[in-house]
Amino acid sequence: MNMSLVSIIVPCYNYAHFLGQTLENVLTQHYPYWECIVVDDGSTDNTGEVAGVYTARDPRFRYIRQENKGLSGARNTGIAASKGVYIQLLDSDDLIHPDKLARQVAILEADTAIDITYGNSLFFHTDNPETLFYSRNLSSGHRPKRRRGGGRKKDILRRLLVNNIMEVSCALISRRLISEVGWFDEEYSSYEDWQYWIRCALHDARFDYSPLEGTETYIRTGHQSMMSNKRKLVVHGVYIRKFLHPYLNPAQRIYNSIRIMRLYIRMMLKMY
Repeated sequence: MNMSLVSIIVPCYNYAHFLGQTLENVLTQHYPYWECIVVDDGSTDNTGEVAGVYTARDPRFRYIRQENKGLSGARNTGIAASKGVYIQLLDSDDLIHPDKLARQVAILEADTAIDITYGNSLFFHTDNPETLFYSRNLSSGHRPKRRRGGGRKKDILRRLLVNNIMEVSCALISRRLISEVGWFDEEYSSYEDWQYWIRCALHDARFDYSPLEGTETYIRTGHQSMMSNKRKLVVHGVYIRKFLHPYLNPAQRIYNSIRIMRLYIRMMLKMY
């Protein structure tokens, strides 16, 4: 088995009621060479108490508390404190398959030119975690929506122009890439992962899409979260598209301008 350390970064803000399940999920990983850093982003609930149960139980868990800086700031704090060769970002209400780290480490170590490998995401309602769906609106279909394969700058930017290509916890990221691209942009309180993938693509990172069984991430729905604030998503959708615009070819700029105009119309009409 590979022995490269994976740093699992778990930002948490007032999600103590989900945090225990997420940290229990970390303990199910078949790949044993990990550290898990819980970053308490100024929570007013008992996040510290829940995290303390796990730091006392297993020395691979670490706990950091900071004043509230937002999701990007919490992730940056965790990454800065981490020691792993690879980074797994995991929100405090989500889960990953027990084989995810083992399978994705194997992919990155088999081809060191890959910077990011990612698989599929499945969704579950917080009141019924045993039933999995293939989309965020909890429609089942027949199989997960298969994304196009990986690639580099031009191919990835073309896909990111349409939409985000993955949930943040789908990816396993090499520290080498993070060292070159830099931190998450703390000006973004939504779609910060989408913006980060764009920056990685602009850096000519190599993305690998390998939807192998055992690489899935499980996204919780049906509860209050940042993704529930539809107005914020519309506003940050404009930010993302304006950020991307200078790097597009003429045809892509026309498409992007139309998407920006539609977002402005939604804001004016309050169509959230």
